[in-house]
Parts: sequence; C-alpha cells; structure tokens
Amino acid sequence: MGAPSIPPTVVGKRAEAMRTDAACRAFVARAAAAGTSREGPRHRDHVLPLTEPLAGLLGRAPGTPVTVRLPRPDAAPAVRTWESEAEILRAVHRVLPRAPECLAAGEGYVIHSHVDGRTADQGPPPEDFAALLAALAQVRRTALPPLPPHWPRNHTDSQGFLRTLAHLADRQIRRADWRRYGGLFTALGVPEDALTRFAEQVPALTRRPYVLLHGDLRRAQLILADDGLHCTGWELASYGDPLYDLAVHLVRARRPAPERAALVRAWAEAVARARPAAVAGLGKDLPHYLALEHAQSLYTDVVRAVRALARSFDPESLERATAVVGDALRAATEPLRLGRVPGADEIERILFRRGAARPGPRPRAIAWTPDRRVPEHPGFPHHAVADALFLEGAAPAERVFKGAAHLTTVLRVPGTGFPVVVRREVTVVLRRERSFLSEHAVLAAIERSGVPVAAPASSRSAPATPPTPPTATAATASPCTPTRAAAISAAAPTTRSTGCARTRRTTWSTSWPR
Repeated sequence: MGAPSIPPTVVGKRAEAMRTDAACRAFVARAAAAGTSREGPRHRDHVLPLTEPLAGLLGRAPGTPVTVRLPRPDAAPAVRTWESEAEILRAVHRVLPRAPECLAAGEGYVIHSHVDGRTADQGPPPEDFAALLAALAQVRRTALPPLPPHWPRNHTDSQGFLRTLAHLADRQIRRADWRRYGGLFTALGVPEDALTRFAEQVPALTRRPYVLLHGDLRRAQLILADDGLHCTGWELASYGDPLYDLAVHLVRARRPAPERAALVRAWAEAVARARPAAVAGLGKDLPHYLALEHAQSLYTDVVRAVRALARSFDPESLERATAVVGDALRAATEPLRLGRVPGADEIERILFRRGAARPGPRPRAIAWTPDRRVPEHPGFPHHAVADALFLEGAAPAERVFKGAAHLTTVLRVPGTGFPVVVRREVTVVLRRERSFLSEHAVLAAIERSGVPVAAPASSRSAPATPPTPPTATAATASPCTPTRAAAISAAAPTTRSTGCARTRRTTWSTSWPR
C-alpha cells in the first residue's frame, strides 16, 4: 500500500502560496535596494507601488502603494506580548479599519497597506490622540490573538499587569543583552536586579478593565491623514491597563509639561465616554507607569547609544552618546533607586573605554605616567597596560564589580599568563568610614612579606594552578583628561603575594581614528 494521495485542492493551495512567497521576496528585494524611506528603532520601512504579478496575487490594483517592513538586525530588544506582527495586524484591522492591513508576511518581511499622510513630528493634536486611544479601548479581548500563559488571569488587575511588564522587561530587554552590556551597566551603577526589585515594589493600583494597547506610541508611529490619526508599527501591541499607552506616549514622544497636562485631560474625557472604568485612579496610578517606562527605557537607550557609538567613534558621537546615557540614567534613578549616578565626565570616560575596546581602529596612543615607586615587572610590562585598559571597556558582566569606592574588572590580557584586575576609583565616593592606610601600600607590604594570602577570584578567570602573580603596572584612562588613580594587579584564587601598582595620571591621546 502506498501513501495516501494529497487532495488536488491542497496541492493547488501550496503551489499558490509558493508563487506568492516568491513574488513577495522579489518585491522585497526591490524595496530594500530602493533606499530607506523611513527608519524606526526596530524596522526599516520602504514604500513602493505594487507591480505584477504580486499585485494580482494580493488582490490589489497595480500601482497601489504598500509598505514593506524589514527588521533591523541591530534593533534593541523590546517587550513583546505576541511574536508575530502579521498576526496582530490581521486581528486589529478587523476591528480598527484605520490600522494597516497585513497583505503578506514571510520570514524577515511584512507587507501591509500604506497610510498616506505625514508623521506627527510635533505631536498629534490632543483630541485626535485621545480619540485614537478611546477607539482602542473599545476593542474586546475576543478579537485579539491568544494571550501568553503568564498573563494575569483577572483582566482588571492593574497591579498584576504592571508587575508582568516589569518582569518581561527584565527577561526580554535586560537579560537579552546582559552578557554583552552588563559590564557597562555595572560601571554606570545599574545593578543586575534593578528591574526585578522594581516589580516587587509595585504598590496596589486601582482596577481598570484591560484594553488593546499599541505599546509604542512614539511620534514616528503616528500618521496624520485626511481621515484622522493613524498608528503604524504594531509589533509591540499588548492587552492590559489603558494607562500604559498613555505613559508610553508621554515619555517616548517627549511631550513638554504644558502639553502633557492637556493631553492627559483630553485622554481622560475621550476614554471615559467609551469605557468609564478605564480612567479610574488616573492621577494616582499614572506616575507608576511613567516610572516603568523610564526604567525600561534606560536599557534600550543605553544600548542604542553604545551601538551608535560603535558605528561612528569620534568626539561628536561620544558627546551625543554621553548626553543620551546621562538623560536616561537621571530619568531612571528614582524608579530603579539607583543611588549615586555618575556625572557627565564619568559617563564620557566609561563610554570612551567601551568605544575604544570595539573591533577596528583605536585611538593611536595612550599617554600615562606610572607611579615610579612601583617598579615594572617583567611578567606585565608597561606596554601591556594599554591592552588592559582597552579590554576593560568591553569586559562581560560577570567580570565587572562595583563597590562603594572602586570599579573592579577582571581581565585576560593577551601575552600575560595570569588574570589581571583593574581597580578604578569612582569619581564620587561617599565613604562611611575614615580611611587610614593606602590600599596600594597595604598590598605592597603583603607582597614583600611573602606570607601566603588567600584571595577570592572567579573560577572563570583564574587558572586551576595559580602562578605567583607578579606586580603589575597600573594606569587609569579617560578621554583627553586626567583621572583619579587606579591599580592593575594580578588575580588568583590563592596567591603568595598580591601585586599592585598605581599611576598618578593617565590621558588618552587626542588622535582619533579616521
């Protein structure tokens, strides 16, 4: 007996799907080559008129403009409720005709109807924005894709929704890049558990009925057309507390204070007419959603700034990245209870070290002045200092530790047979106890004594049979400015001595790669 035959209708549908996908991919290739029409944080959008045979396959007239959305490979992670934007668009367009219609989707692309209009660069009128969110508030749960199993079961649980978002931000945003950027966040004073602590401290909130949420209502996603306000970019859509969309727009659209007040009033009036219970507790609970948005934006803003700096590492780019990171840190300080936040000069030094550690050309030289009281050791000569300082900026999260007075980084320097520790003094130290002895003098005395000393070290960075570590040369680094002293020393689980040295002054060369 042979295998059962496949019905002709199934064969025909498969063949039709293959033809459509091939035509879509050819059209997408044309769109990618035609240049970027609009670039967002996660996608590049290209607007092109449909051509045959794709127009006929999609049931549209040739020449109809459509939008091709291609994901950016360097997009920062974001909180997602549903994985497929195409699935979201198909569900949303049935109940919100102003939402884009998904015409075709495949691996790495989405083609949807084009919204003809202009982006609301100055921010949409409050009444139009409020009317849009009021329309979203009327969409019922049954019209949307299935929710993930971890979603709050009670669809009026505002506290549960906010906690869920905070945990998702930790899992989908913070953890996704922590291995690569955790050392940077540690240097900036952001602890690994900041978002989980935020989630645990969410207070009781007023219950509000869940509604459809867009999830990313920044200015570039809002299109002013002849028939009203449209929104694009639905990949972060969700289902939850209506205050979340309002908070997202207030933060990401960077609305000034006078506009914020007018927008909140318009939102409350419009949404109250559609679903009165959705505006309950607005004044009390909105600050908590604003706090969450500032908290999770810290991670995406810092990662975007560092990636932009990697693409263009020059003084102007460093200045822009420093400003972005500084703004994000200040906004997240209270929500994440960060304590001491580094100032602009320290942020600039941290980002410079990060940029200098990237693959590619480096600043051509480092000028540094060693402390001559500590002689050069043959196991770690002066020329290895530059390598250690460059590597420090890109150290992974598990090798960077921040204390009250020092930033400590454990490194493997090429050509050096033992792990190296860079101890860098933070620029602002709030000491609880008076210091009587120099740490460097104490370590040097221990080394001279020859007494066995047990020193803790990560098993990942230390050899199984540790050598007797030599004294290492020390240096600090900053972009073109002197810094406070730091030490570079050897690291091992158990050593007979702890090598340590320091510099009085270090500067980076002002010669940038071209």
